[in-house]
Amino acid sequence: MQKIVFITVCVFTVFILSCGSSKTEQSCVTAFDCPDGKVCSDGTCVDENSSNGTPEENISSSDDDSNGGSSELPDGSSSADDGETNDSGTPASETPDTPEIPDTPNDDTDIADTPDGSDADTPETPDIPNDNDAETPENPDTLNDNDAEIPETPDTPNDNDNDISETPDDTPGGTDDDIPEIPDTPEDNDTDTTDDSDTETNEDDPYSDWDSTPDDEVCPFVMNECAAPVTDFGCLPAMEKEYPNYCDGLDNDCDGKVDEGCFCYVGQTQPCFKGKPNQRNVGICQDGMQTCEVGSDGKTGVWSDCTGGISPQQDICDNADNDCNGCVDDDLCCNPPINCAYNIGTAQPFTYKTINGNEIYDSSHLFNDAATATWTWTLSKGPCDLVLGTTNFFVKGAATEAGLAGDGSQTTTVSGTGLSWFKVKFLLSGSYKLHLKVTRTNGEVYECEWILRVVSNGLRVELCWNTANDVDIDLHLGKNGKTSYWDDESNCFYYNCDTSGNYYDYTGTYPDWGYGNTTNYDANGILKSMPNPRLDLDNRGEGLKPENINLDNPNDGDIFKVLVHHYTDPCSGVYIFGACVGGYDYYDTHPVVNVYCGGTLKATYGVSPQVTLREKDDSWKVVEIKWVGDVASDECELTPNLGIVSEEVPSYSNW
Repeated sequence: MQKIVFITVCVFTVFILSCGSSKTEQSCVTAFDCPDGKVCSDGTCVDENSSNGTPEENISSSDDDSNGGSSELPDGSSSADDGETNDSGTPASETPDTPEIPDTPNDDTDIADTPDGSDADTPETPDIPNDNDAETPENPDTLNDNDAEIPETPDTPNDNDNDISETPDDTPGGTDDDIPEIPDTPEDNDTDTTDDSDTETNEDDPYSDWDSTPDDEVCPFVMNECAAPVTDFGCLPAMEKEYPNYCDGLDNDCDGKVDEGCFCYVGQTQPCFKGKPNQRNVGICQDGMQTCEVGSDGKTGVWSDCTGGISPQQDICDNADNDCNGCVDDDLCCNPPINCAYNIGTAQPFTYKTINGNEIYDSSHLFNDAATATWTWTLSKGPCDLVLGTTNFFVKGAATEAGLAGDGSQTTTVSGTGLSWFKVKFLLSGSYKLHLKVTRTNGEVYECEWILRVVSNGLRVELCWNTANDVDIDLHLGKNGKTSYWDDESNCFYYNCDTSGNYYDYTGTYPDWGYGNTTNYDANGILKSMPNPRLDLDNRGEGLKPENINLDNPNDGDIFKVLVHHYTDPCSGVYIFGACVGGYDYYDTHPVVNVYCGGTLKATYGVSPQVTLREKDDSWKVVEIKWVGDVASDECELTPNLGIVSEEVPSYSNW
């Protein structure tokens, strides 16, 4: 305000002088406002001799050379003047002193200043308004920055850290003190110097420990870009156990374990997925299986590890979504000769399943070397295969479809040059992992993996045991309301149910449970009308093979029971008057029973805990089964018994 008044007065005075005011007493501010011979005293131009001998500042007088007249500078300071030369011998001038660099308003420490006459520092570089620091000289600062950096780099607004030499800081409002710091992720409150921007709950991700750097080469083929990948994998915060809210066959907290701490009945099985929840059944990812085993206390059931499935893997050029994020070969430069997304379908028991590898490898004839490449086909073992130590499937490979004629071998692997055709016949239901490896003559390798499910409608009960070469044990299936005893024709067993021709030819008379015949394959692979129920595999101690009872068309609510009976007499000699003469050959027989509903394994009994049968007529009461749904259902309710009794003729009702 004072400056505005000061400037206004000056303009007004110049105006009056330019108009030639006739006033005798002319008003003034400085001596420049008065005519020659006048000085400015108390705001009025007066004669020089009437100013009480006090010369007005900043006026150069040629009449006062000997007395060293004074001159007034624009800011009111004084300078000695001898009229001809000053003290240094420089010719005097009545003009203002050497002009100075203009100052910024409200700066109150300059010595040579603009006409505010209030500050007194040396010429300075223009400052920023409202800057209270004391840098001499200073670089342009940032508004509202209260730090004291000397000199400083431009800071980020509203950053309250104390970095000495700082790079651009955090997002607005950041309060960390990294020296120097790397730009952080917005709304990330961690203290990492280099942020991983990870949104997963667990630091150690068990399902993506590979380098996913995209190809950066110039791509001569097709660069597969992922337009909409799965980003929300459904991982929950880490849990000590997933019971009771998340017992669903998933690794909900993505820690590499499925349904830890969840309640289960011993022997029960369930499909499970070892991957992140939202990767299940995406791309190549497929379920495995886990079994309820006896815990450390010997009583409580705990889920085993999830095995037999396909988990997410690093993406490779194979026309498949290996990392199960919804995109095929994403960010890869690809022209793969193999198609791992090929659908191999399902299989049925007792009939050959054929796969044409020429539809999988080099179907576009990129190399035309299927006949010279080495083909290796490998199948995993099923539950009874592990018990018996052999396979219950027969495999064969050939260079042509015609070459597949004849039976296969009980082995897990076939390999050879040009074996692009593959066939397999399963005796039992289940899920098997099929692996294909193609090796070119130049050493390049291409591989694929699938889950091959062997399915059949209805109820299937399998029995296998470790002493199958020496001991005969028998599988029985009874039905509530129809079966009275385990040794008569009201239940299904070797005596009245065998359709394999091993013992009695099936007459269709027993047991009569009211189910009609269905068209299916017999054990020899012949498609024909088959009774229900039926024993299509029987083993009387003649080799390493299972027994199997099928019922293709159960009704909703039907209830069945499963029994295993030890038939072999351990007497190795002869009986004389009822006594064994010659000693006993006892075998510790460990039976395993698998229950399939609609082709899905529902339970495995006898593995954990292990069951032992030694005496003739030892009987193992395994499980009660209630069918749920129609004939196409895969749902059933299981209530295990697992008790062992020694009765020659066990009662069905005494369960």
